[in-house]
Amino acid sequence: MEDIFKVREARPSAVESVIEKIKELLIERKLAPGDMIPNENALAESLKVGRGTIREALKILSAYGVVEIKQGHGTFISSASNKRLFDPQLFQILIQDRDYISLTQVRHLLEEGLVKLVIQSATDEELILLDQKMNEFVEVLANNGSSAKEAARLDLEYHRMLGRICHNSIVENIYVFVIDLFTKTINPIHEGVDTVHQRLHSAIMNRDIAQAVDAVHEHTEIWKQAYQATKK
Repeated sequence: MEDIFKVREARPSAVESVIEKIKELLIERKLAPGDMIPNENALAESLKVGRGTIREALKILSAYGVVEIKQGHGTFISSASNKRLFDPQLFQILIQDRDYISLTQVRHLLEEGLVKLVIQSATDEELILLDQKMNEFVEVLANNGSSAKEAARLDLEYHRMLGRICHNSIVENIYVFVIDLFTKTINPIHEGVDTVHQRLHSAIMNRDIAQAVDAVHEHTEIWKQAYQATKK
């Protein structure tokens, strides 16, 4: 006879339940950045779990950057300025199967939206700083004695700056994470990369969305072709 009471899926642990409750309160805006949360004893009593469970859950949330534990003061929901150690959702990408083409597609979608945000939101002062970064990049590429590693470093710095000046912390967090996944494959001295990179930069500086999107498309195709060439 079938056991209709049999648990089909593992129940969440007590620690997971605590984390889920805090997540729920954040989603419902019942907790906000800067809010102090109750102490271990109060949380344990409210959530009907042991103090050790609360302590473990807060350690995990602290590692994720969701809460800040200030010795002698209490535990607070992190402010937007707190840089998390890693994003628990994005971290899943690191441990699952993925392929270069799929990542390139994700990067393309993000970059197309990102350049639009930069063109619409970046200040003139921020574009001046971006232009300075591009000039550094171009100077390194023009120097035959420079290494591909140095050029790649400046390339990454340029893209991270794009993330910062889009003025959307969620987009920046996801974009920079995806860009970092490309670190080992970035080769700015590959044929065509320099030209399209400067075309993209020019479009951004002129606040020309159509030209910027076209450059992103061209950049993506060059990346795909370069990757496929390494597989032949």
